[in-house]
Amino acid sequence: MGSVSNINKISLFDNINLYVIKDSKYKTVHYSMFLHRILKREEVTKNSLLSRVLKSGTRSFPSMRDLSIYAESLFGCSFDAGIIKRANIQSIYSSANIISDKFTKEESETKAVRLMLDILFDPFVENDGFSKEIIESQKGNLKDDIDGLINDKRAYANVRCIEEMCKGEPNAIVEIGYSDDLADIDEKNLYEHYKSIIFSNPIDIFVVGDVDVDSLMEFFKDYFSKFKFTITPHDIVCTSKLSDEPKYVEDNLDVNQGKLAIGFRTGVNVESDMYYPLLVGNSIFGSGAHSKLFNNVREKMSLCYYAYSRLDKHNGIMLVGSGIEFENFEKTKNAVMDELSKVQKGDFSDEELKVSKEYIINSYKSYEDSPGLLVDYYLGKTFTPGLPSLDDACDIVSKVTKDDVIKSFENISLDTVYFLNGREEK
Repeated sequence: MGSVSNINKISLFDNINLYVIKDSKYKTVHYSMFLHRILKREEVTKNSLLSRVLKSGTRSFPSMRDLSIYAESLFGCSFDAGIIKRANIQSIYSSANIISDKFTKEESETKAVRLMLDILFDPFVENDGFSKEIIESQKGNLKDDIDGLINDKRAYANVRCIEEMCKGEPNAIVEIGYSDDLADIDEKNLYEHYKSIIFSNPIDIFVVGDVDVDSLMEFFKDYFSKFKFTITPHDIVCTSKLSDEPKYVEDNLDVNQGKLAIGFRTGVNVESDMYYPLLVGNSIFGSGAHSKLFNNVREKMSLCYYAYSRLDKHNGIMLVGSGIEFENFEKTKNAVMDELSKVQKGDFSDEELKVSKEYIINSYKSYEDSPGLLVDYYLGKTFTPGLPSLDDACDIVSKVTKDDVIKSFENISLDTVYFLNGREEK
């Protein structure tokens, strides 16, 4: 892979860091900035709404239309803002993508990065608050998105499973927020919330492309020097708790297909030496068309329309998702447990191990073609400094043995079985 190992970390100010992945092969430059906040139930909806309000207008471009016209003038620059959740952190981000100045012979990169910065640090404000019109519009959009989650039954089942599984933990908090919170948010109190967090939380900036690192560093230092930051670093908590007694939860909705979500505690998170063996084991178990869930539960037994497993590396969770006929609930649940038991006992071939490792390595290698995926990976590395580079991760995965996989799976325990069932006909 090569180039992705060459990531430069530059400390601009205390708790404000710049990460640059410089490579001449990229024809575009990707910028993204993350403001990290401890994930709290009482403010998760405010932060979600705030990200939408911020990308709706800046002081220089006070409407979404103005922003879009300006971005389009920069050779089709694209921009965004939003929120993501990792471990016990909710991050508000802004981003911009633009064609490199080396190809346009213009000076648009600086304008694009300033746009990204202004979205967070120079928003459109009127009468000592955000725009009432923008607030009401974005509250409506956010409510539609929150309420619309139930229309994506696969995602809804997964969210409900995690809510039940992680009650009392930050991971149970739905990152997009809650409709019931919106009525109490207005243009004044959201602006007060914005002012209370914007200069007091850690910031990470990522740049991917063929850029001049020194010039970039000076630009960011100059931009941030006009603000007064008082930042306290956050304690990032990766959990790896084990299960107590399994929970069984069922919801009934008007659905034509049942959704089964099964949550397991692995006892392993990304900080553990067993993480990469667990990653390989998960690939054997349910991640990909080569996996046991796909080939046995879906194809051979024809018990489901889809079946997969995925890891939450920060919270020590493995989640299985499946779409089934209602009457196949018990059979599918038992079949999933049987396939898990096979991996735990080492009942998988050398070929399955080989293919699963290749699947992960090829996935990592594909990150080099996607600046967004690169940023996502290395953002994770800022949360867990011990996380290896992508090159090193590929090397570690290639050396995982069968015994390693068995050991990484030995403490996996069933925590929660969630079933989205249909309504009984009256």
